Amino acid sequence: MASHDNKAADLEERVSYIHSVTTKDVDGYAEAKSPKDLEEGALAEGGALDLFSREAFALFMQYGAIGVIYGMIPALNYPLFNIYLNLEGYQTSSYKVLIVIGWSFKAIFGLLSDCVPIYGYRRKSWMLIGWTITMICLSVMTFSPFGEPFCNREKTKFCGTPLEKVPKSELQHFNLTAPDNGSLFILLSMFIAFGYVLAACASDAMVVEYAQREPLAIRGRIQTAIYVVRTLAGILAYLVTAFGLNGPNYAGSFSFALSPNAPYGICLVPCVLVVLSTVFLLVEKKTVPSSFTQWWGSFWESLKSRVMWQICLFRFLSNVFNGVGTTAGLPISTYWAGVEPLNDSLSGIIGNLLFAGILVVVGKWGLNWNWRWTIAAGTIGIIIIDGFVVYMTIWDVVRNQWFFTGVALADNIPTGIRFIVSTYVAVEIADKGNEGAVYGLVSTVSNLAGPFASIFYKYINSYFKVRQNDVKSDTLEPTQVTPHSPGSLSRLLNPLCSRPSQLPRLSPGSLSCLSSPNTPNIPLCAPSVIFAPLTSSLRNNPRFDFETTSNPNFQ
Repeated sequence: MASHDNKAADLEERVSYIHSVTTKDVDGYAEAKSPKDLEEGALAEGGALDLFSREAFALFMQYGAIGVIYGMIPALNYPLFNIYLNLEGYQTSSYKVLIVIGWSFKAIFGLLSDCVPIYGYRRKSWMLIGWTITMICLSVMTFSPFGEPFCNREKTKFCGTPLEKVPKSELQHFNLTAPDNGSLFILLSMFIAFGYVLAACASDAMVVEYAQREPLAIRGRIQTAIYVVRTLAGILAYLVTAFGLNGPNYAGSFSFALSPNAPYGICLVPCVLVVLSTVFLLVEKKTVPSSFTQWWGSFWESLKSRVMWQICLFRFLSNVFNGVGTTAGLPISTYWAGVEPLNDSLSGIIGNLLFAGILVVVGKWGLNWNWRWTIAAGTIGIIIIDGFVVYMTIWDVVRNQWFFTGVALADNIPTGIRFIVSTYVAVEIADKGNEGAVYGLVSTVSNLAGPFASIFYKYINSYFKVRQNDVKSDTLEPTQVTPHSPGSLSRLLNPLCSRPSQLPRLSPGSLSCLSSPNTPNIPLCAPSVIFAPLTSSLRNNPRFDFETTSNPNFQ
């Protein structure tokens, strides 16, 4: 009976709080209720953030702008760099790595945000620096000439034919120097990644501060909200590529199209708006710089915690195995499946909606799910479905663009689950003052997996014929075994990913009981941070790419 009374009292308390945060503050009572917040399980004073307040709107502006750029820059890979400029598969694969390389430095950017306030502002100042870098790069890309397409699809029907088989009379419609025009835009895209990720790290640290003020009953609400905003804002990018980059020279079906520079100009608009919102709307109190020694002591305690290295190790190794792919992916979708930019973008829109939906589902109902079994079942299902669709395409059983792109949508479910649970954990283990570094570290270890996975599968692919002309000649097959084998091995890592019940709500002072001096975080991250930009830079140069130097069959 006593047990039922306790459960009823707990339920009443939670319902009472949820009701209180949905009603307006009367007579400034919010200013005097901080002690009660801590009693309700909050990790810091201040009370939960009103999602309709000026503070929340300014924060949502940050993630809205991040979402547009985070969605737009990768979405341009297919219509602009793969089709319009006709870059090789290894070059488009390098582009995919370079445009996210900035995410590998989130821990460092978080450290700067924590330790180096400028004019007293730890977060706002670094946001402005990051967005300024992004604006400069986007301005240059908006007004720099992109050049003529590799093949003018409006004037010739031989764009899908190997060059050696194209009639000489048709070669006048080919711009063989077009791939060289992509170098500047790829380089600036990389700097854009550094700029907006720097702003994102400062925003993430602010989110952690707000999340720690939330009571246990609704903790995770602000995190779910900002990532839903970011994901939904990314849909704009897919709309641009779906309807603006679906003309003839993008291998699309529309008779009209935007210029190649237009998407960069569209990205420039939210950049300008977010700078204004940061200056005039974002709320941040000035702070006194803390000594690095004091900050490092607090951060080191977090690094030594078992829950920290366990989550980091799982995210790193799991993403390495799941990140193994093939350099022939985009050429296959272009020449075998016949995927149009419209179809590619529509699948991205649906994927973003699914991702946002799974974030909401997990935040509302999934806290007590068995994460190990959920991730394992979801990923195994993706391997089976993806393998079926890919092999049906390469064996010419079914070559249909809707059949080919639909499979990628399933990946958003386990990806969303893994993503959001790691952000919840980061809030629990971050101490006051190191919010940016802890949040950045948890994110960084998974981002660092990309270069490792890429260098592995590119080396394997270097021994096969996977260039644009090879795909046009219908020569491929064994390379598709590479992506599916390591993905299966990642299931062995699931014991490292604990259920929420195994990751108790920790106060900042309780980390010592779960600490271990033999933490693998430092040896895991330090070489990776060096390796990530080095390998990405080399892979963008054909002289150092495995496909041109290690392949004994290359001529």
